[in-house]
Order: sequence, then C-alpha cells, then structure tokens
Amino acid sequence: MQLARTEQQLAIPTSWAEIPLGDWVAAEIQERLDSWCPQLFGYHLLKIGSLSAELSCGHSRIRHQIGLARAGRLLDCIGDPLALPVRENCVDACLLAHVLDFSPDPHQVLREAERVLTDDGWLILSGYNPLSLAGLGHLLPWYRRRLPWSARMFSPARVTDWLQLLGFEVMHDDRFGYAMMGPRSRIGWWRESLGRDHLRPFASVYVIAARKRRFPLIPVRQSWSLTRQVTASGMARQGW
Repeated sequence: MQLARTEQQLAIPTSWAEIPLGDWVAAEIQERLDSWCPQLFGYHLLKIGSLSAELSCGHSRIRHQIGLARAGRLLDCIGDPLALPVRENCVDACLLAHVLDFSPDPHQVLREAERVLTDDGWLILSGYNPLSLAGLGHLLPWYRRRLPWSARMFSPARVTDWLQLLGFEVMHDDRFGYAMMGPRSRIGWWRESLGRDHLRPFASVYVIAARKRRFPLIPVRQSWSLTRQVTASGMARQGW
C-alpha cells in the first residue's frame, strides 16, 4: 500500500480537456451531481480544485458557489487545497473532483474540507480506483507518467476509512468505468451494466457523498423517575 503523503512533484490537470476521456468522466460525475445536489442546502458551496470548478451544481439549493484552486478556469478564488483561505464551520458543501488523486497530502485535503464544513455539511468527492482497468495502466512504466495514469489512485475503501476517521457518514457510493473508461458505445453500455451488477469493486472511477456528523462526547441522558405512589388514596394495596 502506497503512503498517503509524498514529496514527489505531481502534474496537476487544470481542465478535464487535459485528461484522456476526461469529458466522458466529467459527464458521468455531472450526472450523479444532478441527482444528489437537490439534497444539498445552505448558504455556501465550495468547489475545491480546477476540475471541480468546471462541474455544475446548479440543481442544488445553495446559490453562493465558489471555485477555488491554484490555477485553472472558472475560478472565483486562488488558493491552496492544503490550506484553504476559509473560516472554519462556514461552508455547507464541498466538492472534491479527483483532488485526492493529484494531491501530495490527501489527508490534509480532507482535514481542511472537514474544518470548513458546518455540522451535517456535505462532502462529495471522486477519484480513480487502483483496482481497475485504469489502475492497471498506473502500473505500466510507459503509462505511469501520462494522465490519467499518473494519478495517485486511492481505493474507495481506503478513502471511506479516512472519511469515517474524520467523522463523516457515507450517504452515497457510486461507481462507473468498467469498459476501459470508454464512451457509451453499445458494447460499452453492456459492460457498464454488467459491471454495476457483478464487478463493482473494479470500477475505474468512484463518486462518494458523505455528511459531516458531530455527536456530543457525553451522551445526554434523560433521567427517568417513577412517582413515589402509584395507587390513589383509598385504593387497596397489595402487601409483599
């Protein structure tokens, strides 16, 4: 298992157009956002990363949406995902599209997202699965330095563990990309359908939606006490 943190320099894509079949991956993620975004509500939505900024959350009830990254298109703010220039507990939803795959410290990215999210705030993220056909290219030396195989690729189970350690509850977990991440041809559609039913752990791309949960450290217990006298005056009492 590769370490989460690395010192190596990573080539970070600033647009879906830089990634082979990136427009198809973005369209698939967008389809899931259109389905999940109506569940988001609040005042502020933060799109972290240049790929996130190119996705639409128009179906959400949150109207104030900010795109933040070091570089890219459609950005509203220039900032580092490892040190977000945002106050804590003030964002109602965060979108991280493939940010963990191209980050030298994915733990810190998640910690920053957790810091700025309000209680019960939403975190939606996507990434490449190393246990997939896309992950197979990541192991080949002549592909490893090219997008998208140069991505670090953390398994959905590992990302889910990170989220749970930070106090998130996973609400949705969807996968796609069983047919070499290809377009929706007739054969590709058949493979996608078969993969969803029988090969879910081997999907090339995962999309997870989780909520930040906060519970009191000391349970609030309600004190129950019976009345001293159950029977009314004048009623017979049974002796023991």
